Amino acid sequence: MDLDRIVAALDRLFELDTAPPDTAMARHLPRVHEEVGTDWRGFVEPRFAERFNGLMRRGRPDVGTVYGACFPSAEVLDAWLAVAEPGDLLVTHHPIDVRNGSPEDDTWAEGFVPIDPARLRAVAERGLSLYSCHAPMDVSLRVGTAAAVVEALDGTVVDRFWPYGDGHAGLVADVPPVSSAALVRRARELFGVTAVEVEGATRDVVTRVAVVGGIGDHVEQMALAERLGAQAYLTGELHVRIEGEYGRSKFAAVRAFAATTGMTLIGVSHAASEHLVVETQLRRWFAEELGLTLHPIREPRWWR
Repeated sequence: MDLDRIVAALDRLFELDTAPPDTAMARHLPRVHEEVGTDWRGFVEPRFAERFNGLMRRGRPDVGTVYGACFPSAEVLDAWLAVAEPGDLLVTHHPIDVRNGSPEDDTWAEGFVPIDPARLRAVAERGLSLYSCHAPMDVSLRVGTAAAVVEALDGTVVDRFWPYGDGHAGLVADVPPVSSAALVRRARELFGVTAVEVEGATRDVVTRVAVVGGIGDHVEQMALAERLGAQAYLTGELHVRIEGEYGRSKFAAVRAFAATTGMTLIGVSHAASEHLVVETQLRRWFAEELGLTLHPIREPRWWR
């Protein structure tokens, strides 16, 4: 299929022509690449360098196979490059990788990570295309990181929180009654993770859940979700283990909040929480709107 047709359809889906520039990626993508001396502007499309969403790299005009992933991590790109044919397209949620540590062994990490030059060259030389959509995918109710989780929990959206971009990254949803323990088991199965962070209160019955993909360690937004009636709070990372004062202070703040909240706090990893939309809503959209099969590429390790 024609690349421009796919890009135009994705741009309409996420309303990129009216969405504001992605402030988070506008800050972090240039910084991490410039720190290692990579000419990121020479790699990305001019329009992408203005809004930090959309077609990131234009390859050949005809797309054979479409792939999808959360991050363009080294592991994901290597898996894609091992099977991709010239002209193939990779759609990601993030335009750069992010490593925020792991509760499995209490490792701390560096945060945002650039795509290394060798892999950028491989993408360019083989005529491959990259498309990335960050904030607009976080706030979308049709193909969205939080919306996909609510759908998987058979929930009904009743409110929103966490202002982000031109919408809200967090959703509050009513769900069929479930205990905290059963909700944790469901999260482990749904996201395919071996480790789940659980803090806060334990409840016999949960009927309202707050959901936010990715980083969920803002206690002000946690408190707002609780005021909106949430009895559980499901996110990617309760704690961002970024080494340094910022990460340590945020870790302590969430621990303090967990000691006082009546919600069950559940973290399933940044990558897993935001990959679910790729395997569900985005894959369904490609099939229904374009008649294309999207092939998801999972991270080999969700906690990173």
